[in-house]
Amino acid sequence: MSRSLLGVAALGFVLLLLALPAVAATPAATPAPSLSGELLRNPGFEAPLGDHPWLPAAWDTSLNSLPSVFFGRDTFLVHGGRYAVSVANTSTLFPMWHNWNQALMVGPELWGKDLVFSVWTRSNGLQGRAYIMEQAYRDTIGKMAMTWGIPRDPAGRRLNINKLDDPILNLGWKREYFDTPETDWVRREVRMFVPPSTNMVYVRCGLFGTGQVIFDDASLTAQPARPAPVVTAGTNLLADPGYEGDGNAWEYSLPPYRGQRIDRDTVVVHSGRASVRYASGDEGPFRARAGTAQVLGREVAGHRLRLSAWVKTDSLQHGMAYIRLYAASPTRGELQSNPGETVSLTRDWTKLSVELDVPPDACVTWAWMAYDAPATGYVHYDDARLEIVGPAASGTSKPTR
Repeated sequence: MSRSLLGVAALGFVLLLLALPAVAATPAATPAPSLSGELLRNPGFEAPLGDHPWLPAAWDTSLNSLPSVFFGRDTFLVHGGRYAVSVANTSTLFPMWHNWNQALMVGPELWGKDLVFSVWTRSNGLQGRAYIMEQAYRDTIGKMAMTWGIPRDPAGRRLNINKLDDPILNLGWKREYFDTPETDWVRREVRMFVPPSTNMVYVRCGLFGTGQVIFDDASLTAQPARPAPVVTAGTNLLADPGYEGDGNAWEYSLPPYRGQRIDRDTVVVHSGRASVRYASGDEGPFRARAGTAQVLGREVAGHRLRLSAWVKTDSLQHGMAYIRLYAASPTRGELQSNPGETVSLTRDWTKLSVELDVPPDACVTWAWMAYDAPATGYVHYDDARLEIVGPAASGTSKPTR
C-alpha cells in the first residue's frame, strides 16, 4: 500500500542547511537507548502504527507536497519477516531528499561510541542516488519535540526559539550513496562516532532522483569507537577531487527550487575528463547555499586546513560562487573559514583558497564548493584540494553564531 505524502514543511526551515534534520510529524517520547542490543524501534517495519492503514510504528517519512512521491509498507517484496518499506519518485522538477527516518534521544551512555547503522536495500529502476545515513546533533528543539510528543515548529514556539535562532549543531554525519539501477537485496552499512553533548541521533533511508528503493531489516547498534584515521600533511583529503567519478563521494546540497540542478560535465573542464556544473532558475523566496560538499571527521581535529578549488562562471547573476570550510565543536559551536574570494558574472577558471583552524574536539568538518541560489547562469568547479598545512592555532577561528 502506498500514498502520496501530504503536508508541506516550512520553506525557511527546509532551507536552513542540508544538514538540518527532518522531524517526525507525530513524534513520541522514547527512553534513552542502552549500550547493548538493538537501538531502533521496529527495525523490521513489522509493527503497524496503531490503526494507520500503512505507516509502520516508530518510523516517519520526509515531508513534501509533491504528488510524484510515494511511500509504502507492503508484503510484495521483503527481505525478512512479512513487511518492507519503499520510497518511489517519478519527478526531479524540485530537488528533494525523500526518506524514511527514525529519531532517537541519546545521552552520555552513547558519547564516545560508534553507532553502526545497517539496512537491506533493493533498487528498482533507480535513476539518481539512493542512500542510507546517520546524523548526530545537539538539537534542543528536536529533543523537546520528542519529549512533549508534538511537531518541531510548535516545540520551537513553546521554547521561544525562532527558526533562524535555532541552536541546532551538527556533530556527526555519515552517508552512503548507491546508484545501481536494478539490484537484488544488498546489505549496506555506515558507521558514525557520537561526540559528547549529542542528544539526538537520526537515521534515514532514502532517495534523491527517480525510481523505487525498498528497505528492510534495519539495525542500529553501539560499538566501541574505532581510532580516528591517521592523515598526513600534503595529502589531498578529498575523494574524487576532480569530479571524475559517479558523484557518490560528494554531498549534493540543493534548495527545493524549480530547475535547481547539479550535473557532471565532460565538455567544460579545468583538467581531466569532467567537472561539476551548477544551474538554477531565478525563482525562490530567498538566497540559499547550494553546491557540493564532503564531510570529514575526527581525523582533521586540531589541524589547520587549506581548501582550494578552480571555479568558472558563465553569466552568473544575482549570486556569488565561493568555497568555504566549516567545523562543529561541542565546546565552541560552528566555526567557518575566512571568507575568501567570490566570483560572479562571466569569469574564466579562477583558483580559490580558504583556511580554517579546526578545534581539537571537532568531530565534523565540511568542505564546500558553493554558490548562492537561485541565480541565473552557470557555475563549474574542478580540481578541488583539501590538505593539512600545520597544527591549528588555538582560538583563532571565530564561531559563526
